[in-house]
This record gives sequence, C-alpha cells and structure tokens, in this order.
Amino acid sequence: MILILDNGSQYTHLIKRNMRDLGREGEILNNKTTKIAEVEAKKPEAIILSGGPSSVYAGDNGVSAHVVKKVAAEWDIPLLGVCYGHQLIAHELGGEVAKGSSAEYGLGRITVDEEDLLFKGVPKEFQVWVSHFDEVKKMPAGFEALAHSPTCAVEAMRHKEKRIFGTQFHPEVWHTENGEKILENFLSCI
Repeated sequence: MILILDNGSQYTHLIKRNMRDLGREGEILNNKTTKIAEVEAKKPEAIILSGGPSSVYAGDNGVSAHVVKKVAAEWDIPLLGVCYGHQLIAHELGGEVAKGSSAEYGLGRITVDEEDLLFKGVPKEFQVWVSHFDEVKKMPAGFEALAHSPTCAVEAMRHKEKRIFGTQFHPEVWHTENGEKILENFLSCI
C-alpha cells in the first residue's frame, strides 16, 4: 500500500488514481489530523507527500514533517515529496526554502541534469505542470539536484543514499509529460 499524505493539494486524488493505474493500492490520509502512530501502523510500502497551498514556514507542518524525519532517520521506505512535499523534505532536513524569483503557475519546461532512478527512460527536456512560488534554494546535506528549469534550480532532487526524492513540479497531472513514468520509476525502488 502506498500512503499519500494530503497537504491540501487540489491534485491529491490524482496521485491515488496514478497509483491504481500503476497496479498499487493508494490510501490518502489528511496531514493535519493524522498522527505519526497511525502512519506507522499502516506499514506503507512507500509514502508520497502531496503538494499544498501552505508555506513550510507557515507554522504546523503536520504529520508530514514527522514522516520526513522518521524516513530520514529510522524508516527504510521510499519517500516522494511533490511541490509543497518537496519543499518540506528540504526544510525539515536542513535545506533552505524561499520565494522564487518568479512564481510558476501552469506549463513549464524542465531539463534533466541527472537521470538517476526518477528520470530513467524519459527525455532530457519535457513539459511539466508547475504551481508554486516558494522553491528549494539550498538542498539539505546528502542531496543532489536531478533537474532544473529556467526559473528554478531544483525542480527535482534525491538523497544520495536513501530512497528520498522530491519534485517541485506535479508528476500526477496529465499536463506533465512522462509523469506516470516518473511515478512508476519511484515505485520501482520499493
């Protein structure tokens, strides 16, 4: 089972649909009302942190913040952060998130710098759906950038040793070319 923590994104249900399309069961839990013990009791094969409208500096980041720390320190399961989830991973593990030089809302293009696991079998450049103003300005220790765009230096990142990934763009929406392939690649590390 793939656990999807909903951080308030309008696209969270699309992550669950993609999991189903890829032959996996997905379950959505609310970031603000779920407790860390509930997450642990589910024994997920992987966890996906959805996007959302909040800033990582807005206050209580809910159970998603605890999950990031648990996966980094204790749990040996894959973790993918999307948009806000991507920023939360960076923030909670010692990176820096701040306002971007320009907001990105709609279609954008990214360039893959490091194929790695997430981008196996996808083109070097392709169209993605973006919806954010904050972005990762400095990655946490142990992370490497996988992709960039003209306005965002860290469109995707991963931990060099652990199965922790983040994408600033939304792979779950149909506007993102190769989005389902990226999610399939993430699931391949289970």
